[in-house]
Amino acid sequence: MKSIIYSLLACGLLIGGGSCRKGFEDLNRPYSDADESRINIPGLYNGLVESFTKYGDDALNVSLLYPITNQQAYQNTLAPYVNYAGGFWGNYYPALHNYRALIRLIDQQPDAASFSNVRYMATILLASRTLRMVDYYGDIPYSKAVSAADGPAFFRVPYDKQADIYKSVLADLKTATDGLTTAAGQTSIGASESFLKNDIDAWRKFGNALRLRYAVRLYNKENALSGQIITDIIGGNKPLPNNQNVAATDIWKDNFGLWPNNFSNAGTFAALDAKWNSYAELSISNMRMSSNVWQQMSSSNDSSGAGIFDPRCKVFYMTSNRDKWAPQPQDGSQPEGGRPYEGGMTVRRPIGTDIANKFSCVNLYMAADRVYQPILIITEADVHLLKAEIYQRGMGVAKDIVKAKAEYEAGLRSSVEFWYGYANNSPFWGTKPAAPTVLQMTAFLTNPKVLYNGANDADALRKIATQAWLATMFQPWEAWAIVRRTGLTPKDPNYAPSVVNKLPYPDDENINNHENWQAATGGASPGQQVLQKIYWMP
Repeated sequence: MKSIIYSLLACGLLIGGGSCRKGFEDLNRPYSDADESRINIPGLYNGLVESFTKYGDDALNVSLLYPITNQQAYQNTLAPYVNYAGGFWGNYYPALHNYRALIRLIDQQPDAASFSNVRYMATILLASRTLRMVDYYGDIPYSKAVSAADGPAFFRVPYDKQADIYKSVLADLKTATDGLTTAAGQTSIGASESFLKNDIDAWRKFGNALRLRYAVRLYNKENALSGQIITDIIGGNKPLPNNQNVAATDIWKDNFGLWPNNFSNAGTFAALDAKWNSYAELSISNMRMSSNVWQQMSSSNDSSGAGIFDPRCKVFYMTSNRDKWAPQPQDGSQPEGGRPYEGGMTVRRPIGTDIANKFSCVNLYMAADRVYQPILIITEADVHLLKAEIYQRGMGVAKDIVKAKAEYEAGLRSSVEFWYGYANNSPFWGTKPAAPTVLQMTAFLTNPKVLYNGANDADALRKIATQAWLATMFQPWEAWAIVRRTGLTPKDPNYAPSVVNKLPYPDDENINNHENWQAATGGASPGQQVLQKIYWMP
């Protein structure tokens, strides 16, 4: 926090002396060039977008989130995740600063109303970061944060209550999503809008998708508010991701995140090396397909893969170097000895050259794709599965098990289509997987582990949670939220992960913002903090 305070004070002074160039001469400069020397509307907006390149704290994902969600197997004892718990925290506050500086600059324009779309797009982006921040940590400095330029009273600020933050951000999301307009007179920042390329329909879908996710997340705690949001979106037939086109030119319009190909300088995404190298880094995880996930994707342990019924399995994973489909026990009781890939590899090692690699691992192309794979926030599949739960439970709408089944199956189809579309679009994938046939999709949807029965609430909700958990395989922070909220996701009976309900605050907060940290934690140690539940948890 100390470094953030002083850097943001410096930023605030720079912004105070800066001006917005009306001509936007640098509209086409890439987001990676946005820095304090370019204090203008496009530059600040690009700075906010740039922060999403750090959206996934990958050491945290593989050292903590994958194991505790029972998703991926791992080789070592639980890594010291406390060392990585401050990563998202440290990335969030510069993004919050950029956003508030951007809003101030817009307000200073004589034609501020012409920048309303830029304002609302930035608000939706910031909301997605803030909501995840609260999912991670609970109470955080928010309303008075990043205001050091206003004086010493704002150097150390109190923590806002998580319930208040959720409500405030959801209100902002509604205002922003409803306020987006295609009417003439809006100032375009051109190529600087590199997130959704000025596609207003896509922005509306993104905003509503986030609102729906958190209406479901908060439903048991904020029933009236959540019901209103669901009724507003579904009852009002507001835009949501649906009927995605998985062509490379359109796949991002219903599956929201940071897509490298949306930037003219996509090569800069080499900065994402950490995301993919983390899959192979021995000191962290050396991840493998877990027995727990395998049981949800295959009806048998046939090493030929004959029992695989979930088409995503062959996109997510590959056989071992013995060319066998072999899951590693979730509990790590059978250690792995091989290394199926290392940094810089673009093709898998020849079969038989590393026979110590006995377990299936994350598909090489998934692990090493730095040029096309997105950092996802929310997908069409996620939205369909949210709607399945909404209709199955009657959340803000009348209970309707027929609609619930339709949304559930639409979610599964969307997830399969998305991942096969991604793999076939990516120039990095040397071997393009053939999309499943109609018969294969029917076999998937009718497999006993997948087949939907809305007449049995318990079974239906368990299957929705399971498929939502699988659909977020490469969004481990969202899988963690599903696990914590529902308690219905698959668990290996031989593996009981550590209880981690939230992340501990960074140590710097205790040192540099001690009084407010003390008020928020009661002086609890990191090990005690992680046992405290997030507001929406049962």
